[in-house]
Amino acid sequence: MSENKNKKMVRSFNGLTASEWASLSKSVWNDVSSPREWYHIEHGATFSVALAERAIKIYSKIGDTVLDPFLGVGTTLVAAKNLGRNGYGFEVYKKFYDITKDLLSQEKLPLTDFNPNIKIYNEDCRNLLRYVPEETIQLTFTSPPYANFIHRSVKDRRETHKESLLVKANRSVVKPYGDDSRDFGNLEYDDYLKEIEALMKKIFQVTKPGGYNIWVVKDHRDPQNGKPLIPLHVDIANVGEKAGFIWHDLIIWDQNAQRKLVVLGYPSVFYVNINHTFLVVLRKPQLKRDKK
Repeated sequence: MSENKNKKMVRSFNGLTASEWASLSKSVWNDVSSPREWYHIEHGATFSVALAERAIKIYSKIGDTVLDPFLGVGTTLVAAKNLGRNGYGFEVYKKFYDITKDLLSQEKLPLTDFNPNIKIYNEDCRNLLRYVPEETIQLTFTSPPYANFIHRSVKDRRETHKESLLVKANRSVVKPYGDDSRDFGNLEYDDYLKEIEALMKKIFQVTKPGGYNIWVVKDHRDPQNGKPLIPLHVDIANVGEKAGFIWHDLIIWDQNAQRKLVVLGYPSVFYVNINHTFLVVLRKPQLKRDKK
């Protein structure tokens, strides 16, 4: 009996035991936030190493390769290195690329016997096929720019919310990454989704059969233009499916404990505070097994 259990554990694609598998299966995560470092504030839109590490533990094993096409300040690849995964990362802005390079050089050796190979490029992720071999990626884990939403938010906070709890109590910081024409964060939403679909097709090419593709995204509001809710997580999943992925799962990152509630739309229109982020879990279909 114990021999059969051991075989099942060895065959698990991520190396987790059955008890670890169960403990990590919560659909709402509220224990993966952490204080922001100076480089997080410099970037303005980051997630915690704890969040990345949990996803990497679940959807890959030691020695697998992780991709982040929107590298930012390198959180995904810092987590990948800590856990003994190889990695590729792409960042169009040199200032963020340099921060990532410095952070990776400072990080201690991984918590495993495997010494990972991490490659980062100060490059447009649209060109990833030049660097990443086909069907080598087990997991893509990324938080993309949200089209030109940040530009809208900056204007809104400057004109409407400059004295609100959103800015003061939550210390919410938003700023454009830069004005590079290659930046997905400078695109109108319709153009943005077209570019994301094209990128998804390239990610599909480099992903192993059965591999995963996870996008960390938050929905957006634009009521001034007749769009009280823009379901970014749904649109990301839809373009992923057009590229060939299956919408495999949805995880909610609950951030209510880190953010105070603010009054929105008072007194005429009620809105909830969007104090959560979605992890849209896509998966590449596995190859059909030989029936012989």
